[in-house]
Amino acid sequence: MEEAEELRALRQEPSGRRITIGREDPNDRKDESHTTTTTTNTRWGTLLEGCDPKRRLPILTWIRKYDGADALSDLIAGVTLGLTMIPQSIAYATIAGLPSQYGLYAAFMGSLVYVFCGTVREVSIGPTSLMSLLTLEYTAGRPVQYVIVLAFAAGLVELAMGAFRLGFLVCFISVPVTSAFTSATALIIIGAQLGNLLGLPRTVDGGFFATVWSVLSRLAESAAGDTLLGIGCIVLLLALQYLPRLVPATRNRPVHRALWYVSLSRNALVVLLSALLAHHLVTSNTDGGKATAPFRLSGRIESGIPAFEWPVRDVTVNGTTVTFPQMVVELGSGLVLVPLVAVLANVAIAKAFASDGVVDATQELFALGLCNVIGSCFRAMPTTGAFTRSAVSHASGVRTPLAGLYSALLALLALGVLTPYFYYIPRATLAAVLIAAVASMLDLGIVRRLARPSALRTDLLAWTVCFAVCLVQGVEVGLLCGMAVSLLEPLRHWVGGSVSTISTTLSDSAAVLRCIRPEVGLLYTGVDRLRTAVLAEVRRQPSLPLVLDCERLVVLDYTAARALRELADEVARYGAGPLVLANVRPGWCRALELHQTDEGYVFKRPEPASNG
Repeated sequence: MEEAEELRALRQEPSGRRITIGREDPNDRKDESHTTTTTTNTRWGTLLEGCDPKRRLPILTWIRKYDGADALSDLIAGVTLGLTMIPQSIAYATIAGLPSQYGLYAAFMGSLVYVFCGTVREVSIGPTSLMSLLTLEYTAGRPVQYVIVLAFAAGLVELAMGAFRLGFLVCFISVPVTSAFTSATALIIIGAQLGNLLGLPRTVDGGFFATVWSVLSRLAESAAGDTLLGIGCIVLLLALQYLPRLVPATRNRPVHRALWYVSLSRNALVVLLSALLAHHLVTSNTDGGKATAPFRLSGRIESGIPAFEWPVRDVTVNGTTVTFPQMVVELGSGLVLVPLVAVLANVAIAKAFASDGVVDATQELFALGLCNVIGSCFRAMPTTGAFTRSAVSHASGVRTPLAGLYSALLALLALGVLTPYFYYIPRATLAAVLIAAVASMLDLGIVRRLARPSALRTDLLAWTVCFAVCLVQGVEVGLLCGMAVSLLEPLRHWVGGSVSTISTTLSDSAAVLRCIRPEVGLLYTGVDRLRTAVLAEVRRQPSLPLVLDCERLVVLDYTAARALRELADEVARYGAGPLVLANVRPGWCRALELHQTDEGYVFKRPEPASNG
């Protein structure tokens, strides 16, 4: 996935002026006042723009230009997407340890809400493998109400991130960490589905290695029917995936197009064929008057959409009432990690498919938050954008987000009419669908690229740490560890700071002076490095004037400001003259108590006490 949103934490841009030694233009103060007024007006304008209904409901903008060609394209794309979404949603619910209908609830509400609030026509909101696995991590062994509360709380966090424009937070998750996280997630899901693929009873929930070891130690107990069906479904899914290559478009375009649609619908076809096979075997085989099948089936699923129910309520667990605040506390770090991962995935997918490459990240946060908040009122699990489904939508020629309406109607049709037939869907088939879907998430080739001499070693270390910890301790811990390691390199530059020294001459004379230029920022941790560089120059050539160029500084904390004054005193004691500061921002001049001279800015000195 690509980076999520451009970092906007630093409101002030560094000064673009070239270094100037001498008096500042007197109009600068007037410009500062004008800039402050302009900034205030801009902020009010941004606030009013954020409340514009057309901004928060993008459908009000594009629906005016909607025509018959758009409707036909969206219908084809929506139906194609729905045929992919329904079997995936059923399968993803099983990853989260939920009955299959909860995946359909999420698919229906996510698709429906995004029609009105979404900005990227290709994005498909619904259950995903990442969200399902994170949901399992935080709600395993707990009542379903915990899942609903997690979706509700995640939606509120996403709305808050949109309101406070915190989308840039996903920039702290680097590409290597994202790759390691998704690759480890894919392996964990594949390992968890091996039991269903082989017809084994529920495996041990003790991490990836414990699950795989449990499966390997019980291979002798595998059910022949489930194993053959599961492997056969994986082979069929892979064959259907490459089906369009049999007849290239240049040879016979209509046939290629037909094969392409068959390939896109491969999940639905495999599930349908497996369910028909199971239904035939169940109705034709009876054991003592009871119908049986040679493989395990999904079981009964509730039909219909549940009634609206506000998620903020208590739940009874083993005769004990658990309040809503207690459930929120028990979810712990999931309240942050689940929405953070959801935002990362959704914004990255939106950027990948946006036609002009520009994404309104704030609106996408609002849309995702509303999908989860409204979905939780109808018992939906946490949702986000799905890359595979978005790719299907893009390849199907989608024109507007209205295609999601047809996908939502198909999900509603499945919940209202087809749920009795979901009973016959074999679990081995759902496991095959999941394994085939997440196999593409494995990105082990990045290790070779990160190991090249030109790459940063911290990137390889971050990938390795995140991948290993995800498999051993869980994806939430692995993600945090990977983020921590990947931040080492930027922290090294910010915390330690870097200083460059140049020699220059005054424009109106041949006098030579030394210019020391701190890079990026000057924080308390980088004060010693600057002090060492300045004093080294003073000792080397004490007779030359010394200038501290603040042109590239974007941040200055209190400790560094105090250290600058003390450093100026040290320079004066060496007899090198005053420490002159150039290109200082007007606001910093007041904070540092600087005095303007013909040479530049110097620190004000207390007036000597009179003897009289």
